Amino acid sequence: MSAPGLKRNANSAARLAAVQALYEVDVAGSDSEEVLRTFKDTRWPSFLAELAAEMSENGEEMPELPPPDRRVLRVVVRGVAGRRAELDALITAHLGGVEAFEQLEALTKAILRAATFEIAHSPQVPSGAIVSDYVAIANAYFTENQPRLVNGIVDALGRELRGEKAPSAPLG
Repeated sequence: MSAPGLKRNANSAARLAAVQALYEVDVAGSDSEEVLRTFKDTRWPSFLAELAAEMSENGEEMPELPPPDRRVLRVVVRGVAGRRAELDALITAHLGGVEAFEQLEALTKAILRAATFEIAHSPQVPSGAIVSDYVAIANAYFTENQPRLVNGIVDALGRELRGEKAPSAPLG
């Protein structure tokens, strides 16, 4: 993982933490409430330590990431957990079918579910902030097509669900 594009604010950190939590829920079959209970004290410090070690090995400097905004983290994780079928249907419609969705990596699904939840259920959050943060998260983990895919789907959902006309944010 590389972190240069990640913003250094509590909401962006919460989005990154939510993706980590949702990935764990999906891959390990963990309970979302249990993950939330232990995230701040155990999982977030562990994630930061792993990130620092990886970046050090790559000769990169560890960015200062603030603690995640707990409210944003809870809202996103609980929202995705409670609306997973709805979110998956929205994403699948923009991918062209169930087979394409099923072929996505678990981390890409976590990013798309979190972003789609916020686009659909957090109208007070500007679409540009949502697109920018989740594309930055995708860029931190992937170098190939996933950041472009995240950008395209989340931007299209912003236009569809919020009636937006122009792209929310450029691919970062």
